[in-house]
Amino acid sequence: MNLSGIEIRYRDATGANQSLTIAHPPGALESAGRDTHIRVAVRCEYEQRGKVVRASVENLAESPVRLDAACMFVASGFDRAAQARFFKHGYQSWSGSFPIPVGDLSAERYEKRSTLARVNHQSEVVRPPEAPEAATAELFTILERSDGERLLVGFLDGATSLTTLTVRSPDAIGARALLDGIELAPGATRAIAPLSFERSREPAAVLAARWAAKLGERMGARTRAPFRRGWCSWYHYFHAITEDALRNNLHALAALRSSFPIEVVQLDDGFQSALGDWDETNRKFPSGLARIGAEIRAAGFEAGIWTAPFLAARDSRLMREHPDWFIRGEDGSPLRAGRNPNWTRHDDKSAYALDPSHPRLRDHLETLFRKLVHRFGFSYLKLDFLYAAAAEGLRHGRNWTRAETLRHGLAAIRAGAGDEAFILACGCPLGAAVGMVDGMRIGPDVSPYWGSGGAGDPSTVHALDAIIARSFMHRRLWLNDPDCLMLRARETQLSADERLALASVIAGSGGMLLISDDMSLLGEGEGGLFRDAAALAVQMDEGAGLKPVVAIDLLDAGGVRGLMKQSDEGVIAVVVNRGDNPARFTLATLGRGSYQVRTLGGMEESATGTIELAPHSARLVRVNRR
Repeated sequence: MNLSGIEIRYRDATGANQSLTIAHPPGALESAGRDTHIRVAVRCEYEQRGKVVRASVENLAESPVRLDAACMFVASGFDRAAQARFFKHGYQSWSGSFPIPVGDLSAERYEKRSTLARVNHQSEVVRPPEAPEAATAELFTILERSDGERLLVGFLDGATSLTTLTVRSPDAIGARALLDGIELAPGATRAIAPLSFERSREPAAVLAARWAAKLGERMGARTRAPFRRGWCSWYHYFHAITEDALRNNLHALAALRSSFPIEVVQLDDGFQSALGDWDETNRKFPSGLARIGAEIRAAGFEAGIWTAPFLAARDSRLMREHPDWFIRGEDGSPLRAGRNPNWTRHDDKSAYALDPSHPRLRDHLETLFRKLVHRFGFSYLKLDFLYAAAAEGLRHGRNWTRAETLRHGLAAIRAGAGDEAFILACGCPLGAAVGMVDGMRIGPDVSPYWGSGGAGDPSTVHALDAIIARSFMHRRLWLNDPDCLMLRARETQLSADERLALASVIAGSGGMLLISDDMSLLGEGEGGLFRDAAALAVQMDEGAGLKPVVAIDLLDAGGVRGLMKQSDEGVIAVVVNRGDNPARFTLATLGRGSYQVRTLGGMEESATGTIELAPHSARLVRVNRR
């Protein structure tokens, strides 16, 4: 594996498109090249495992240039004709992350999708124009040859640029940092996000965990927050949540504390007077947020609240009074970044992307979140639809990349909320948030049904796939939020096996553990399941920074998938049959030892050889090596 070259795409003072490509000789530690406008310098550093490439661009001209992208080319050392697959890592929280055969370009191109889909999950501008969406991954990827040889290529900074990787054949990977047309002044130098690559036969998830640890260390990841258990209003009440319903559940949670031991009660979407006016409530919440926060705290819980801080609707006070705070399209109109008929009474039913590069918006965000945390008492903050701040469009600050714009917006929120507040990001481009947030949603919304739509659409099975795929990020980049348990047997389309599968995978990931049910629908049976899930989650979370929970096979797209954690005594694992037919799992996949198998809430039984899994069911496996 070697860096073979780098290309810088830029525009000169006349606006003309320019490109400078330099070759990097195999084995060389440094290389450089120049044209009449810019100079590019490259340095390769060897680490204990693999290499890190650092590059920079200097403006040699007497006028500013605008940098569009930097693309580094990695020669994998694999034969071009080899059979291989790669890990297609998604752009933001909800984007699908899954293995795909190299050369399978059958997926539709993003430019064929709606504008909103492209805002949510990146657009054709992010990848090379000639490369189909099916050939790209975001932030990092792993290329696996059929003989088990693997190559990880990943960026070690997400603060300065959005990044994408292109895999069209097994012999080469393109790694691209998006610079979004930022201006480079005469004599100035801009560093490109460092690129790491490592070749190994270790399991793909182990490589991913090691890369995440490097990224987290370099970006100051916030990974030390206490394990969180909580209740969220969303998946039972959705937008129909009322103050009375919240209060009824609060009283029930206080009375059932021994059955459902939780610390956080989080109010989700549906309380606000308008999308964008987060400190004012609608008629369903007549007491206001200060009273609600006080009641949650008085009941002995941490108060949590949902906002979408980078979105606003036309009927909001914010959009009426500050129309200049928005990202704009080429026609000068505010950029549409979401659509939901429950968010607005306006005919367009749309939400628009706010622009954190505007200093007055950042001041507003800092003041708003200081108020929510320090006056209203909500110290647990769920921030949703964060991709809006990184949408393509015209900004007030023309010299910040989209990643920098999002990160500065998060920094303003953190400044207001304070260092002690727990910030959970959702719908968020992942790299830009490392070091700013304490928790991160790592998959699409769960749902009260098993599956439908594409990999990033709400459904239980898609959420399970994402939880397994991104499990290695937990306590390396943040606390993983796998989304909520739904334990209720009524008012749901999930079968008993499906509810147990959801609870087993969420708990087995070691990530945050929140339930989202009307507590009046739950009894002691569900309480027992929750306590068992909580005990498993705490066990998997303990020491996860050193011994991560990882996918059994990150690059396996089969019907049976799972999570595992190594310990001194053996292995703890969760395996789930996501398929529609019975399937078998070979226990020796987890290593040698004696095997104990159970369902969540059930008793362990000894097992050998293989175990059978019913469709949409999960089993817990303990391997004792002593």
